[in-house]
Amino acid sequence: MNKNFTDLGIASPILRAIEQMGFVTPTEVQKQGIPHILGKKDLIVRSKTGSGKTAVFGIPLLQLIDARKEGPQGLILTPTRELAVQVDRDLKSMAKYLPHQTTAVYGQHSMNVEIQALKKGPSIVTGTPGRVFDHILRRKLITKNLRYLVLDEADRMLDMGFIDQVEKIIKKLPANRITLLFSATIPSEIKKICQKYMNQPTTIEIESSTKTVETVEQVYYRMRRNEKRTQLNHLLKSEKPESCVIFCNTRNTVDRVQRFLTEKGFSSRALHGNIPQNRRMKTIDQFKKGGSSLLVATDVASRGIHVDSLSLVINYDVPQEKDSYVHRIGRTARNGNGGRAVTFVTGDEIMSLYEIEEHIGTMIAEKELPPNKKAQNNRYSHPRN
Repeated sequence: MNKNFTDLGIASPILRAIEQMGFVTPTEVQKQGIPHILGKKDLIVRSKTGSGKTAVFGIPLLQLIDARKEGPQGLILTPTRELAVQVDRDLKSMAKYLPHQTTAVYGQHSMNVEIQALKKGPSIVTGTPGRVFDHILRRKLITKNLRYLVLDEADRMLDMGFIDQVEKIIKKLPANRITLLFSATIPSEIKKICQKYMNQPTTIEIESSTKTVETVEQVYYRMRRNEKRTQLNHLLKSEKPESCVIFCNTRNTVDRVQRFLTEKGFSSRALHGNIPQNRRMKTIDQFKKGGSSLLVATDVASRGIHVDSLSLVINYDVPQEKDSYVHRIGRTARNGNGGRAVTFVTGDEIMSLYEIEEHIGTMIAEKELPPNKKAQNNRYSHPRN
């Protein structure tokens, strides 16, 4: 029997808000997770990005929290600034018909602005571990009434070296709380966190749907490493995509590729962790609005990019994690749309590509590189001064 959101025990003000947000039918993780959290039990969710997990913890927290109580009752830790902003934005939409206030805190954001927001007594605070811990130490984030802790994208926080800060935060929180952990993978370090700080948690595992992969046309091109930039130039001139994200594995590669594209006359933007947060948010916003057709990004910095009509993803580097491949190419197949994903593969990377094929259960077609023709009237190019 197919459940709808009303069947999950969600209060009418929240139902009204999520209906206006476009929520129609709950995803599998929402069907399983929301009632469990409403029952005030610890929960581990192993689910890929894009499964609708923000609503899994956001809806129950908004419903369970008592707006009459003073100080934050819910704390959500996220690995990146962009994700913190996105989660807080979603919470505000879900809380449209509730008295709750929410706020986000993150690095390279005005500390004074955040302190003033915390003084207003938000019910839920979302933030990156470093900034959250900073506010706790300054006694600006009062923890005594915190009853709900969410660790969102825990494996990504581990990858980024934040787990020590996460543990320091947990030790400052009341022991009598509900802890919820969401992660695409559960490596041993994350298992230790669960065993140490969670109370008999139930685990929900949602196998990644291959629908996103199946709706994307996937190809790869074999080439030498020193050919990558030249072939990227040829491919963009040949394909002329309406919008394209070019994924690189490191910040340095992002910068080199973006400079190269500028030299070749393309209008492009770079996105990685070393770029100031306000510039990153502006870049993402411009890209979403069509202000720039090409975005060169690392995996971490790309969180928060949700573009329904993205026509092409280029893996300039084969991703180091198999799940990252699914995450990358899924950006060109959102909301059931088809898309195209191209991967550049060197001799050193071919075994990694084979492992990805095994992981997704799909063969990725090898294609010949497009003919090297000089494209005239390149629609990305701008006059050279």
